[in-house]
Amino acid sequence: MDSFVRPCYQVEKHEGYTVVKLEASLDFTNCKVFETQVEEISSNVYVVVNCDSLPELPKDWLRCLLKMHLNTKRDNKFLKLIHVNGMLQSCLKREGIDTTFRVAKDLRDALQETGLAPKRTLDTEFINPFLTATVHVLKVQAQIEATAGQIYMKKPREVMTGDISGVIGIISDTFDGSVVISFPEKTFLKVISSMLGEEYTKIDQEIVDGAGELTNMIFGQAKIVLNEKGYGIKTAIPSVISGKDHSLSALTKGPVVVVPFTTPHGKFFVEICLSQ
Repeated sequence: MDSFVRPCYQVEKHEGYTVVKLEASLDFTNCKVFETQVEEISSNVYVVVNCDSLPELPKDWLRCLLKMHLNTKRDNKFLKLIHVNGMLQSCLKREGIDTTFRVAKDLRDALQETGLAPKRTLDTEFINPFLTATVHVLKVQAQIEATAGQIYMKKPREVMTGDISGVIGIISDTFDGSVVISFPEKTFLKVISSMLGEEYTKIDQEIVDGAGELTNMIFGQAKIVLNEKGYGIKTAIPSVISGKDHSLSALTKGPVVVVPFTTPHGKFFVEICLSQ
């Protein structure tokens, strides 16, 4: 019986273009499978090959990429490599094909001339995973029922204040943004007391990290849902701001959506911002 072979590449199909992500462990068995898919992957679409963390390309994989390159050229499209590091660039030069493949910085840069670069907006598809994740995390981790209120667009000079806030950046190849989860002291103390199973009466260093953990869990769950839809959001580390009635500015310039929540122990809110 053949042993299971873990795929060392991923293919993401989008309208008008396909992204192929290659991993560092490019083996011959996977290459033979990939070779059978070359025509289908590269037929009449632009192809972007993500080489993130890839130190080199074995000769059999180079042969497949060259075939894809010719296929796209035949269809008046192109194949571009992105996230090419110095080691891979040296490998291509050593093989004498460093000028064969077109190289771009990231996906946005690769698709810029095609007009296909994905544009992300603050619509329900993007907002709802954060709303659902917030309700779920509070219920599971703190046994607290949170209810979302009316979502609205934050006004340019509107100031939202809180006593403790978790902040995390949204980073991808095609857009960026931020998420802020901010609590008044009373609400946060009830949430963290329920989470940790101990009564807390003030915000101190012992529980400050709890806001970061909540933010990380909510962001992590929303990220899974969004990445299944092709958003390509990367892992990020949250930071925590504490201080009575502090206010925060978005990490990027763009529209900001506010989602207010109520609980039996008080209110809190989530802000989501995407770059324009």
